[in-house]
Amino acid sequence: MKLRSGNKGQAKWMMAVAGLCVAALLLAGFGGAHAEPAQKPAALRTPLAQLVAAGEAATQPGTPLRLVLKWQGTYAGQGEAARQAAEALAQRLGLGKVEAGAEDGHTAYRAVAAAGAGGKVSMFWSELGNGASYVIVTHETADWQRGGGFEAAAEATGETLQAAGINAEWNAALQGTAATQDVPAAAMDAVEAQLARVFNAPKAEEAYGDDTTASRSYSVPDMKRTVASGGHALALQAAVHRSSETGVNRVTIGLPLITIEY
Repeated sequence: MKLRSGNKGQAKWMMAVAGLCVAALLLAGFGGAHAEPAQKPAALRTPLAQLVAAGEAATQPGTPLRLVLKWQGTYAGQGEAARQAAEALAQRLGLGKVEAGAEDGHTAYRAVAAAGAGGKVSMFWSELGNGASYVIVTHETADWQRGGGFEAAAEATGETLQAAGINAEWNAALQGTAATQDVPAAAMDAVEAQLARVFNAPKAEEAYGDDTTASRSYSVPDMKRTVASGGHALALQAAVHRSSETGVNRVTIGLPLITIEY
């Protein structure tokens, strides 16, 4: 997923392409992105604390910190078995009624419930057509600083997925107003300096940049949750994007990659 500077003025298109690449990498990577076995749910505590610390240092004090954590994995089953399993999972997670429909030619199930401080928890379950289903459970809060209990709820979801026979992996992203409102490349340098204070020797392996966006992906020696890309084991990604509407720099930091629009 090596993205280099290209035609200027195409940041939105590039972000959409990058998002598709990230989704493909993560889908291919579950169970095979690295040599480590699937992590236990509690393994997200330390990296999530690092993500929050980096986000607080890289954003303007007192501004909201949006935090999104996703558990993603596969389930062996489809048809009636998948429907029953999706409904049972939604019930265990305390979500609302499961809505069934067709998406991209596959049967899919969705459920959502409100969480504290304007947040939400949602489930997306899609049959893959090969005897398996793909499951995503997302925890999101508009402001981590007001969303008490986020970490415990996210851990509990990982445990619930494991109990349901879904060997899920997590990815997380934090987003807020960048502390540095210089051109995106310079703001990205400032973010990188903060990352180096929080994570152990992050090394930039891949990069993309244009007039409004700067993004870098890093390997981090002691991070176990990684995704293979271009011969690298990527564990961390950061991006700065200047809004064309507000002119404000927004920073997004993701583990192991950013899976939300930045």
